[in-house]
Amino acid sequence: MIMDEKNSTKLLFRVNGLSHSFGGLKAVSNFNLSVDSGAIWGILGPNGAGKTTVFNLITGVYKPDEGEIIFKNEYIDGLPSPAIIAQGIARTFQNIRLFKSMSVLDNVRTAAYGNLSYPLWSAVFRTRQYHNWENRVRGSSSAILEKFGLADRMHEQAASLPYGQQRKIELARALLSKPELLLLDEPGAGMNPAELHNLAELILWVRKEFGVTIILIEHRMQLVVKLCDYVKVLDFGETIFDGMTSGLGQSEAVVKAYFGEDQADARH
Repeated sequence: MIMDEKNSTKLLFRVNGLSHSFGGLKAVSNFNLSVDSGAIWGILGPNGAGKTTVFNLITGVYKPDEGEIIFKNEYIDGLPSPAIIAQGIARTFQNIRLFKSMSVLDNVRTAAYGNLSYPLWSAVFRTRQYHNWENRVRGSSSAILEKFGLADRMHEQAASLPYGQQRKIELARALLSKPELLLLDEPGAGMNPAELHNLAELILWVRKEFGVTIILIEHRMQLVVKLCDYVKVLDFGETIFDGMTSGLGQSEAVVKAYFGEDQADARH
């Protein structure tokens, strides 16, 4: 899948020489990435390849041992997670992190509370400032749920919805802050083939509808091939492929990492 020319004109996000270790284990080594606005990038690799560690470094969960992370020409490496979110980066997680006993609407609203515009006393005394802000958040949350086709279920408990719709809630919550860069951590985890097909269509719709740039991490090659313009493949923290998605099948290193030495040798 090739990115449209109109989407390839602006460098939005760049990572240079990113490395991180846990004790003596090198989880990520010299990771580099340049992402144009409007692209969908995939970070592919077997379980344990270092994919989620990359996301944790980008979003401030971990501080990199080495390297730079640059978003919209600003260095963000080492910043705390709330500051990175405020810059315009949002993230979902492999395991859905919803407040299961709360309503669908309230789950989405929680994304706004990292950037309150009223003081605590305003909430205690229920001032006009408090009500105005809360009404704006409720309105924007309702509007985004309507776009996701969940308006008629916004007052139901999140846990009562099917798995695929819970993924939609998580996406809606991530998009409430109007990010420019959306990080999806194995969005297809736990899905069957039919659900994966619907997910791929949903992610493509999100890019078009919300104008976001997307980086997703995955270990299933078929989803990455269907969705991504470009891909990096990691194996034990090392980059073994970096390029257009169409070139994956021609990479001996990728075939070896996924299918073993025998399959790689059979290509010769």
